[in-house]
This record gives sequence, C-alpha cells and structure tokens, in this order.
Amino acid sequence: MPKYNFNLRNASAEGPTPINLVIRWGNRRLVYPTGEKIPPCYWCDKPGQRNFQRAKETKSFPEHPEFNDRLNDLLLKASTAFRNFKTDEGREPEPDEMRLAMDKATGKVEQQETDLLRFIAKYNKDREGAVNKKDGRALHPTYHGRNRLTLELLTGYAVKSRRGGRIPFAKVDKAFVDGFAKYLTTTKKLATNTVGKYMRALREFIGAAVDAGHEVSPAVVKRGGIGIPEDTNITKIALSPHELAAMLALDLSDNPRLDRTRDLFIVGAWTGLRFGDLVRIQPEHIEGDYIHIHTGKTGEEVTIPLHSHVRYVLAKYGGKMPPAKSNQGQNKDIKKVAAMVPQLQKRIMVGRTMGGQRKEEAKAKWELVATHTARRSFATNYYLDGQPIRTIRAITGHRTDAVFLRYVVLDGKAHADVLGKSKLNDMPVMKAV
Repeated sequence: MPKYNFNLRNASAEGPTPINLVIRWGNRRLVYPTGEKIPPCYWCDKPGQRNFQRAKETKSFPEHPEFNDRLNDLLLKASTAFRNFKTDEGREPEPDEMRLAMDKATGKVEQQETDLLRFIAKYNKDREGAVNKKDGRALHPTYHGRNRLTLELLTGYAVKSRRGGRIPFAKVDKAFVDGFAKYLTTTKKLATNTVGKYMRALREFIGAAVDAGHEVSPAVVKRGGIGIPEDTNITKIALSPHELAAMLALDLSDNPRLDRTRDLFIVGAWTGLRFGDLVRIQPEHIEGDYIHIHTGKTGEEVTIPLHSHVRYVLAKYGGKMPPAKSNQGQNKDIKKVAAMVPQLQKRIMVGRTMGGQRKEEAKAKWELVATHTARRSFATNYYLDGQPIRTIRAITGHRTDAVFLRYVVLDGKAHADVLGKSKLNDMPVMKAV
C-alpha cells in the first residue's frame, strides 16, 4: 500500500515555503506539489502530535481549519486515484502515470507536463516574459533562441531513438543524457562547444522540472550528472593594432555597405562592446572623451575612452555610429572586408572538434574574422599593452579573470613578448665577491 506524507520543501525557510505530497509505493516515489504554502513556524512536524504534517491549531494562523481541509482533500484524491488506476490497469502505476492520474483528479489543465518535451515547451513559453533576477532586465534573445533550438533537437532525438516523440520523466536517466550528447556529436555532427551549449540548456530544463516536483534519475540530478563538453583547443584569432589600421586604411568608397561594416568593426575593436551594444550607441551616450552605456547583457554601465580610430569613424558619420542591419549581415560582410587586407592573407593552421573528431586545416586569417573578433582584439591588444586585467574587465564586463583570459589570444611569440616587457629582464649582473 502507498505511504503518503506532506513535507515542506524548505523546513528552514524564514517565510512561506511550498508543501509537497510525497507518495511512496514499492521502490517508486512521486513528489507532487500541493499548491499550498506555509511558514514553517505554523507547521507541525513532530510525529504523534495532533495535526502531524498539517498546520498547527494556533490563533496566529487562524485559517488552519480550511488549510488542513484542502490537504486532506488532496490526500483523499491521491489515494482514490492510486486505487482506481490499480483496479483499471491491474498493476501499480509508474510515477509519471500516477502524476497524470493526480492531475486528472485535481482538474489540472497542464496534464501534458508528465512528458519532458511538453514540459520544456511550456517552460520556454513561460520564460518569454521573464527577467534576469539580478538586474530585472529582460532575458537576452539569444537565451530564448538557444532554448527553442534545444527543444527541436530533443524532439529529433526522441524520434531518432524510437521514443515515439515522447520522453517521459521516468526515462530521463544517464543513458538518455549520454544518448542525447552522442546524437548531437555523431548524428548532427555539431562542434563540441555547440554541443556544450545545448547540454547546458538541457541541464536547466531538468533542474526546472525537478523544482516543479517531477521525478528524474538521481544520477542526472547530482552534480556533474549532465556533462558540459568544451573544446579548449579551438583556434581563435584577434587582429593586431597594425592589422586594424590596415583595415581602416582600405578605400571602400565605391561600396558604402562594406564601408559601414568596416567602420562599425573598427569601433568594436577599440571599445570592446558586443554587437548589440554597438548598434545602440547614440550621440547622447558620448560625453567629451568617453562613451557611457549600459550593456545589454549585464545591465552594468561601462565608461570607455575614445580611441583615435573611434573618433575618426564618429566624425565621418556626423557624431553618430555607422548604421548596421544585423549581426548575421555584419558577419558575412566583414569577411569580405578582411579579405582585402594584405596583412590578413597569411595562412594559419585552424583546428576544432566536429562530430567528435579533431580536424585541422590551413586557412587564410581573413577567413576567421567575424563580428566577435573585434571584441577579442580589444581584450588582446590592451592586455599585450600591459594594461591591468581589472581595468580591461571593467569595460568588457567579464566577471572573472579566468573568463576574460579566454578572450585573450596569444601565440608563442606573444607570450614571449609579454615576458620580454618584464623588469626582471633588466636585473644588473652582480660582481663576484
């Protein structure tokens, strides 16, 4: 026979905390949200006392009779649902089947959430109007795009693995997680870092499902249960000050679109701003020798000194930023511009992991230039110039030195040049005593 218990989600909470109905039968377990909340101080959790696992009878909580009646009503519905399922099916229900039976008994509309894919669809819809808890700003569009693509890939995986287009929570285990990672790597042949992006989204979805009371394998929920692969050897580039100067010197007067693309890239390379922030700069953001702007991703205000190349571009457009259509269009056109720079014709070996296989090939440096190269160039050039990491981070917005240093692109010669600037190199020779 099942055992039923009402448990507080957080018994040490200072304010009201949710109450879950925990049902155990055989080796199965279901945590079902009651929809009720109560401050722990009004909750009786001592066995043998009156109203055990119910609200205490106290004047400080005068609504306790009605509150306990609702819990008792839910308990009756749970026991009836279990008994009816066993009678109708001739067996005991699985946790997801019991959840569905409870949803029907309580009249919940969202009965489809017993399936991971349907839960994610609803989760994504609910998150559309959500804001960042830290700063209250709307979540970035790339976040929503990642979540939608992850749902599409999970749906494809469910079909490919003959799961019938469904993924019951009871089947969300280590084999499922590893199988999805393998599907992204070998079937979809995605780059390792792209696989990591979608696995990170899956971890968020499963975490939200667990918070909502859904049961998944403990092996998945525990720390490290969902691995996030990362290709730490992917080839990244930054443009040196001389290469940026050569790009700015190009005569693109016969192609206004590429002219604007180049100019916007130059501003990005000497401000360290993301594309979304670059296109938001207005004359009002510029005061004297500085740009003051709240970045879209973190919401923090940054102050950036105007580089001579940025002054040149702003003067060219009457104090405004060169207009741009989209990040995708900028990425496409900046390669055309980079291909015209003589200094970027040098070929380098490019490596990355695709479909689980490490591949290398020779490419001209201009082929690797993208919108984000401007931001990497900013971080790298000022780092090589000897500016404090903390100062550069104040502009790029990176939270830690470790994250910032991922943006710094150094080869063996660059590392040697950094050491070459050390004052230790000029120590005098001590005379023999």
